[in-house]
Amino acid sequence: MKTQPLAGTLCAALFLLLSAHSSQAQNNLFQITISGTCSYTNAQGRIMQRALNNTTLIRELARANNTTNFASWALAYHLRGTDLGDTIEVIDRRTGTTLKVLFGLYFGSDFGRMGLLSADQRQIKRLEYVYTDQNSHSLGSALLTTYHSLNAAGRTNKTVVLGQMQYIVVPDATHYGVKICSANFTTTRPWTFPSQ
Repeated sequence: MKTQPLAGTLCAALFLLLSAHSSQAQNNLFQITISGTCSYTNAQGRIMQRALNNTTLIRELARANNTTNFASWALAYHLRGTDLGDTIEVIDRRTGTTLKVLFGLYFGSDFGRMGLLSADQRQIKRLEYVYTDQNSHSLGSALLTTYHSLNAAGRTNKTVVLGQMQYIVVPDATHYGVKICSANFTTTRPWTFPSQ
């Protein structure tokens, strides 16, 4: 019995639908720094590497959309960006509006999977699956460690997420050839916008 294609199609449709959403909970948007490499095969068949970082991800999206008007674009880590989990998004840094969800980090606690939670509930370590709009199945994984600092009343007053992510980029209309990418990332401070 083949149930994967239907589940995969539903997941892809949901990802694309959620990619178009506007950020409703801007207090869950954090600045993020990504640093890594993507390996690819050059014209001579040799495996080469290119840098992967905030700038390269934004420029790649701008090129795919045939625009040079991307000075206001920035990356954001969105805690609980969807009902499925956290997301890494390109946003308009002036308004906080989500322009594109680049990565969905989903299903780490579904299907019997579990993360680690410290006794004081200030640290969570979990494995999530990386989704993009290229495929209806995960194209990689991310090991996430989330730290919460609490104030005197026991409420979270600071959150930091550290991540290690590996994923595949498959050939499509904007990507020539396969790329295998590996990156580390960390969130910094929350994004603030003029309207806040």
